[in-house]
Amino acid sequence: MNSKLLLGLLAALLPICAAQASPITFLFTGAIDNDPFGVFDNATFDGSYTFDSSMTQVLNTANSGGYAGSGGIFNMNVSFTGTLDPSVDGPYIADTLNITVNNNFPGPLDEYLVTGTSSTDSMLSIEIRLDDFSGTAFSNTSLPPTPPSLAAFTSVRFALFDGTLDNPIEAEGALRTLQCTAGCGRTVPEPNAMLLFSVALGALGLVRRRAAVR
Repeated sequence: MNSKLLLGLLAALLPICAAQASPITFLFTGAIDNDPFGVFDNATFDGSYTFDSSMTQVLNTANSGGYAGSGGIFNMNVSFTGTLDPSVDGPYIADTLNITVNNNFPGPLDEYLVTGTSSTDSMLSIEIRLDDFSGTAFSNTSLPPTPPSLAAFTSVRFALFDGTLDNPIEAEGALRTLQCTAGCGRTVPEPNAMLLFSVALGALGLVRRRAAVR
């Protein structure tokens, strides 16, 4: 294998290494303050959602960035403590994730919206909505690899919808914390990509050593 071919291989591998990212997990907690059906009372909740910094961008406008992922690492979950009915404690698990970042909407409004839905439960929706009515929370619509600061937003809300048409489940509340617990702010090449990259570098070094001996 000649050096030109190996250089071509390296050039092909570099974008792969750069594009693959490690999972990022954000943990959130809060308390229910709106219980339309009288089963959650003032329960507390905790949950998390996992994505990566290279998730597909499905919306790209001057004021909105939308990002979506389904299956694999992408998920969102929540559980409750202190409900009046233990059957609604959860956990509720979504396998499809959508994250929307709105910047400088007329109003003004900056917004961070996370929605988890399920491929097996059409009624399930887990939602986090952060609204900043001063329009200063974001400077662009890029996907944040670190948790937005709750202090930067006027409204920090959570909502859960599930159940059936005859027996709906609904709870809304205020977030208390939003923090990163894994992959915090980093984009790291996956092991397989790094292995391929290392093999190519080693082969290139071998070719150069052989050429030097001739």
